[in-house]
Amino acid sequence: MKDTFGERFTTYYDGDPEAIPTFNLPCIVVTQTTSDITEGAMNEDDVTDEITVKVVLNKRDDFTGDKVDPLNLTDKKIRDLVMMRDLETRKYDTKTVVGAIRNYGIDGARQDEGIDAVAPSLKIEFGINPRPAANADYADLTSEGHVTFSIRYSLDTD
Repeated sequence: MKDTFGERFTTYYDGDPEAIPTFNLPCIVVTQTTSDITEGAMNEDDVTDEITVKVVLNKRDDFTGDKVDPLNLTDKKIRDLVMMRDLETRKYDTKTVVGAIRNYGIDGARQDEGIDAVAPSLKIEFGINPRPAANADYADLTSEGHVTFSIRYSLDTD
């Protein structure tokens, strides 16, 4: 995600910290939620990992400051960051979560890394809020978009 968004986000988390300091917003959180392992071909395990990418923005930006655009509130910004499409090409913008995931899979499905499939399906959820606030330094009003997908690969067991 950092390759896709660069400095557009203040912080990138590998794992969910639960309470996020306000100064770390906006942020991206990537978590592995499950790993299913089944016996595959001889001396191999077939593994499916479920990954969730969370786009977390400060909802207070919608009602603080002088120039709040009612047509570009946090929820719309999240939708755009998650899955904005180019209306001319009818493709996902490569600078979105879905665009990054789809482009990662298109680049040879990462066969060189032993990955067989990336995101054969995606589950997208919007309007997830708020996060717990540990104290006044932590965000108490966030809005999130979650993209959940799987990665399939095989591992040698011998």
